[in-house]
Order: sequence, then structure tokens, then C-alpha cells
Amino acid sequence: MALAQQQGYKRNQLVGTVMAHVRAARTQRFRGNLAIVHVPSPEQPRPRPMQEGMIAAAEKRSRELGFQLGVFQLDPPRLGAESLGRILRARGVQGVIFLFSRPTDAVQGFPWENFASVEMDYGSSRLLLHTVAIDHHLTLTAALSRLKSLSYSRAGLFIERHKDERLMFKWSAAFRSFQETQGGIGSAPVLVADEIEPAAFLAWHRAHRLDLVIGHVDKAVTWLRAAGVPVPGKTGFFNLNWNERSRLCAGLDLRPELQGSVAVESVVAQIHRNERGLPVDPHTVMLSGRWIDGPTVN
Repeated sequence: MALAQQQGYKRNQLVGTVMAHVRAARTQRFRGNLAIVHVPSPEQPRPRPMQEGMIAAAEKRSRELGFQLGVFQLDPPRLGAESLGRILRARGVQGVIFLFSRPTDAVQGFPWENFASVEMDYGSSRLLLHTVAIDHHLTLTAALSRLKSLSYSRAGLFIERHKDERLMFKWSAAFRSFQETQGGIGSAPVLVADEIEPAAFLAWHRAHRLDLVIGHVDKAVTWLRAAGVPVPGKTGFFNLNWNERSRLCAGLDLRPELQGSVAVESVVAQIHRNERGLPVDPHTVMLSGRWIDGPTVN
């Protein structure tokens, strides 16, 4: 290698890829171990259906790429980040995907230098890892533009505080930005609470005479109808996370399967490049959510 470098030879990535395929045909398919680590929060001690979809897709994509994926739960103080790192090393894990419930310092002490790594959503207000996430700001902005075209003119966003915090307030920021720069959907303040309660929700709805409510809690449809408000006849409902719906409704598909697949591809690419540790310049892969039609929007 030293002599080749002295002569100015450089590795041809395309030839290397071809030879990797040739060698793969002669050997076993298994190439290594990966781990996906759920980092809990008080509001979300275990993976929710959305995250379970991410995990299932990550497992499938790992198998397709010749890796085995194990699922772990960071559970301080019983199992802290440093101890988990030792367990993962003992099991021969090469790459780790962190699945965060909200920004946290729970991963302090993790031995990053031993692993390729990527995070889904955000574990810190300061970007430390390569990240795979939905572009929540662009996704909601596009949905608001479409809702405006459907003649909704007095829209309101209601959201539980921890769900906005875990995405660095991108939901509320996108909504307020649309109100101020594009207009046409009214000027109702965002309803933010630790937990959305029926009484507070209905009072907010009445005070601002809303013709559309946007949020994660689809029980709002039940609350409105019980208060004599036809949905979608008088007020529409649009779900910010259609993947965790409990009823038929319109909303945003946040594409957990795509997020899980891309996260695996990102960490495997790092392994192929022999990259370990915290990156000097973290990269973010932003994916778009999709509009889903439903009976709660006219």
C-alpha cells in the first residue's frame, strides 16, 4: 500500500464495488451486527407504534444488506450508556442506530469511537450524529398550502409540549411561519399543553371559531362531535401523525418504514467506509412525509 501510494495510485471505488459483489457471491451472506437503541423519556418509556414501524423496517433492510439487527432499550440508571456500549461491543456490533423520544443527555458516556452511528429524530439541541428524519417543517408547510386551497381559512394547531420539543419545535415553527408569511389560514395561537384536555381544546376552538384543527390527538373528533360540531361539516380535522391514528382520518404519513430503511443504509455506508466515532461534520438526511386523504377533511 505504501509503494502504491508513493506511485500515486488511487483506489477505484467502482472497481472495488464490483469486486465486493464477486467476493460476496463466493462467501456467506452475513456481514455483521447492527443495533437499534430506543432511548426512552417519561412520556414515552417504550417504543410507540410509529417507532415500532421504524424498527421493523430497519430489521428488514438490515437482512437485505447482510446484517443482523438487535433491538435494545437504554434504561438508566439500570442500564446506562457506558454499560450498553460494553454489551454491544461484546456482541460484535459494528453500527448503532439511536431512536430518540426527546432530546436528552442519557447517552453521555457512550463509547462512540467503537461504532458507526446514526440518530433518528434528535437526541440533542446540538447536532452530534449523522441524522435521518422527516422534514417536518417542509412537510407541514406543504400540507397547509393544500389545506388552504381547500378553502380552510381559520386553522388551528394543537400539540402536546413534548411532541413539539422532541422535534426542536418544528411543528409549531412551521405553522407560525405559514401564518405570518403565507397567510390565508387565520391567526389562531397554537394550543400547547402537557396533555390536551377536552375542555381547554373546546374553549380554544370556540374562541377562535376554527374551521380546521390540526394535531396528533384524533380524539378531538369525538370531542367536537359531542359538543355538536359536525366533522368535517363545520370543522375539519387533520392528523399530524396519520401512522398512529385510532380512526379513519386525513393526515400526514410520516413514513416510518422509509426512515428505518434509510437509517440502516446510512450506518452500513459508514461501516463500509470504516468510519467510527462522532463525525466532524454531521450530515442530516431529510425525508418528506405524504398527504393521506381521509373523511375528516372536505
